[in-house]
Order: sequence, then structure tokens, then C-alpha cells
Amino acid sequence: MFDGKCPAGNVGVQVNNIDPVNKGQVVWTIGDPTVVLFIGRLFNTGKVDLRRTVALCGSEVKNPACVDMLVGEELSTLLSNSYDAQKSVRIINGNVLTGRPTTKDGFLGAHTRSYFSWLCGKKKYALDARVKGGERHMIMSGEYDKVLPMDIYGEYLIKAIIAGDIDRQEALGIYEVSPEDFALAEFVDSSKLELQRIVREGLNILRKENA
Repeated sequence: MFDGKCPAGNVGVQVNNIDPVNKGQVVWTIGDPTVVLFIGRLFNTGKVDLRRTVALCGSEVKNPACVDMLVGEELSTLLSNSYDAQKSVRIINGNVLTGRPTTKDGFLGAHTRSYFSWLCGKKKYALDARVKGGERHMIMSGEYDKVLPMDIYGEYLIKAIIAGDIDRQEALGIYEVSPEDFALAEFVDSSKLELQRIVREGLNILRKENA
């Protein structure tokens, strides 16, 4: 059992704190807790039941609610009349840090929840998706370390991935991370880099190299 603020629930963070992964090792995980429910229902009833409860919320949602839906169901059934169609609203399938942008014509993915936003806290204000400027030079300020509860040098690892230095990536612990572990770092990154995409590309390259 893990207790704490995000990203305490990330699989990569948990594995890193229990038994860090080294080169050549394989760790199997279930990234989404609700998948455990699917498996349990299957064993208990012998039937596949992919119902899940999703949260419809955010600063632009008229009536926030929790709704039971099937994985793969059209999002239009959830989003119909839920917000002002005249406004330019960004719809995220999944959570606000690691979810994927979608539209009303999209489908419910295999995520734990569907959010417009949960970062508001108790404040009430309209969120937008502006990044306020383009990509900038990487600033080695230690800002990743404040939101990355792992014993790795996040900024140096990202630099090694961008540079394509495989030996350096391995030395800096790339086998111990997953893209979602850098979601908060991406959120606070003053350089505005797509850290999750960079980490995914680095892991994909290493998988090919080690195949």
C-alpha cells in the first residue's frame, strides 16, 4: 500500500522504491487499478465486464458527475450538453497530466478517469491550454527534482535521451522510469519540453537495442 500525493500512485515510482529495475530485468505491472476489477469480475462471473466509473469534471463542465460507462463507448454520450459548445474547450481522455486530447467523436479509453481538470483545488477559475511561449533551451535548475520522488537525476537523464547517449541513459537509471513518472516534471518544466514523449522514445530505442 502506497500513501501520498501524486505521483505516489505511479507504477514507476513504486517499483523504484521497492526494487529498482536494472538492465536485462523485466517487471510486469498492471498500470490501471480498475483493470484489477475487470480481472476479478471475469474470475467471479466468467463474463467480461468492462464497466467503469468515470468522472466528468472541470471548470467548463456545467454539471460535474460520476458516470458508469463501458470502455470503448462513444464520448458523445458523456459530453452531450455538458459544456458550452460555443466555447473552445480542450477535452482530455484520462487524467490531466497523462491523458490524451480527444473530441466528442472519441471513445472512452482504458483509463481510470476522464477529466477536464483536477488541478483547480477549491479555486474556481477557467483553465486554458495555452503554454505561453514556445519550447526553450533546457534550464538545469533542479526543478524536476522537486516533483520526482525517485533516486535519479531527471534533468541529466532527459539530456542523455535527447543526445542519444545510450550508455549515459543506462547509467542514469532509464530502466527505472516510465513516461508518466515525468508528468509532474513536464507540468512545471520552464523549458516546456514534452518530457513524457522524450522518455517514451528513449525507452523504445533501448528496447530495440536490447532486442
